[in-house]
Amino acid sequence: TLGALGEHQIIDGLGTEDQKRYMHHYNFPNFSVGETGPVRAPGRREIGHGALGERALLQVIPDEKEFPYTIRVVSEVLESNGSSSQASICGSTLALMDAGVPIKAPVAGIAMGLITKDDNYTILSDIQG
Repeated sequence: TLGALGEHQIIDGLGTEDQKRYMHHYNFPNFSVGETGPVRAPGRREIGHGALGERALLQVIPDEKEFPYTIRVVSEVLESNGSSSQASICGSTLALMDAGVPIKAPVAGIAMGLITKDDNYTILSDIQG
């Protein structure tokens, strides 16, 4: 969603007030992993993955003078069988480009792992193997 600069998020801290003109929200409902349950406020996973996506994409968001809009990206996970947080970064990059936001470069995320034994190691770059 693109909005006017005045629609930025206001963050009230103790004695400070900050503003965010780029927000990345991440929604991960129970049904995306085949579970049931009540719809609740965002939990630790949603907040953390949203912050991860925001940090990754904030680096390529144009400054206020070049692109005078507030930007809100929402990643809705409909099914998950892997790293949905990294998929949300890839999808958000495509959404920003499709919306005409002049990002500095495309951003992609991938889940990584490392297995070690003695001096040997193997890098894992896909959860599915």
